[in-house]
Amino acid sequence: MYKKEIKELMAQYPLDPLSGIVSRYLYEQITYLQIKPGSFLNISQLAADLNVSRTTIREAITSLISLKLLIQTESGKIQVAPLSTYEMFDVYRARQTIEIEAARSICEYITADIVDAMEQCAKDFRSAVENRNYLATLDADKHFHYLIIDSCRNAFIRTMYKSVAGISERYLAYGTIVLTTRSDDNYPFFASAINQHFMLVHAFRSAIPDHVAHILELHLDTAAKVCSYPGSELKI
Repeated sequence: MYKKEIKELMAQYPLDPLSGIVSRYLYEQITYLQIKPGSFLNISQLAADLNVSRTTIREAITSLISLKLLIQTESGKIQVAPLSTYEMFDVYRARQTIEIEAARSICEYITADIVDAMEQCAKDFRSAVENRNYLATLDADKHFHYLIIDSCRNAFIRTMYKSVAGISERYLAYGTIVLTTRSDDNYPFFASAINQHFMLVHAFRSAIPDHVAHILELHLDTAAKVCSYPGSELKI
């Protein structure tokens, strides 16, 4: 019998091969940091745990290596890519480049429904952070930013953003851990992490591209600072 999470993914993606289902499962485990960065994967153990063949695991691993979520060491071991401060800043710079352009473009046709959905995400984020709920905080934050990307009518921008989504989501998850487990109300970025989502909502209601771009750039700069505070070494 497949484990519960695998069966749920099979129901959700019935046309995917089993290796694709396993890849989706491992993708989620890695990007949510349930499998820690820097840890090594045991193919035989994974196959036994998920009740699939080692060939299926290897095929799934190959797809995750192509996404740079896994790496193969010189000795042939499979390792979850470590978190890196340098990579984190590069990732957030790439997000700024793509996401700000998407945000600017949707100002031309943004609707009240889109902004209302963003505001609900901002409210969910605030509630989750205040309750130190890691998964709810991460999901609300991801949903907020994907609303910006998915509302953009430029398919190439969406493709570019999703090409770095796996790497980006790991640093988003790391920042979420900092906010929900390491910080108190006096943490320097605690209030700004909450308030900037609402600032973005108001900016999108104004539909002024330069205003939206300024707030979004500030927000993503703050997100990078959350990850790197108080030092340069990223550890869970």
